[in-house]
Amino acid sequence: MAALDHLVWAAPDLDGAIRDIEARTGAKAAPGGAHPGNGTCNAVLGLGARSYLEVLAPDPAQAPQPGPAAALSALPAPTLHTFAVATDRLDRVAAKLEQGGLPHAGIIPMSRRLPSGRLVRWRLLIPAGHAYGPLVPFFIDWGDSPHPAENAGEACRLTSLTLSHPEAWSLRPLLERLDVEAQVETGPPAITADLDTPKGAVRLSSRDHVAG
Repeated sequence: MAALDHLVWAAPDLDGAIRDIEARTGAKAAPGGAHPGNGTCNAVLGLGARSYLEVLAPDPAQAPQPGPAAALSALPAPTLHTFAVATDRLDRVAAKLEQGGLPHAGIIPMSRRLPSGRLVRWRLLIPAGHAYGPLVPFFIDWGDSPHPAENAGEACRLTSLTLSHPEAWSLRPLLERLDVEAQVETGPPAITADLDTPKGAVRLSSRDHVAG
C-alpha cells in the first residue's frame, strides 16, 4: 500500500496555527518556507519517519491571490483539510486514475525555498472528477529533494487516519484501487487523524473549524 506522506492542516494565519498546534500537542511546528507564485507558506511537524503535518496558510509576503490562498484566508479557524500519499511512480497513479475514468491536470512541478535558502522541489498529481473532495488524497514525489520530515522533530506520531463519507461503500474501493490505506466509515464527510503527542492522545479533524 502507498504510504501517507503528510496531513494538511489548513489555516488563515500561519503564526496562529503554529501556536494552536503547539497548544494541542505540546510540540512546535518548524518553519517550512514559502510557495512562490501560490500565495502560501507553511510549517512542518514531524509525525514519524517520512511523515509530517503541514501547517498551510496564506503568505503575507506575497500579494493576495485567488484559489487556494484565498480559500485559506476565508477559513474561520484551522482545520484538517486533506492528506498526501507518497509515491515514486506518479505515472502509474495517473494511469490508474485514467483507467477508472477520473481526470487529472497532469503532473505538477512545485517548489519552495527553505529558511536556509535551499530550494526544494517536488511533483504532485491531484485526482479530480469524483464526489469525495479532499477525502481522496493527492500524490507526491519528492525525487532527490530532502523530505520535510527529516528535520521536523520526532515528538509526535500518527496512530490512525479515518475517513467518513455517506457513500463509504463507493469511496472504499476507489482508495483501494489507488493503493491508499485508510479506515473508511459511513457518516458525514470528515477526515480524522489521531496523534500520539507529548500531551497524550490528540485528535485533529476536518470538523474542527466548524466547532471553532
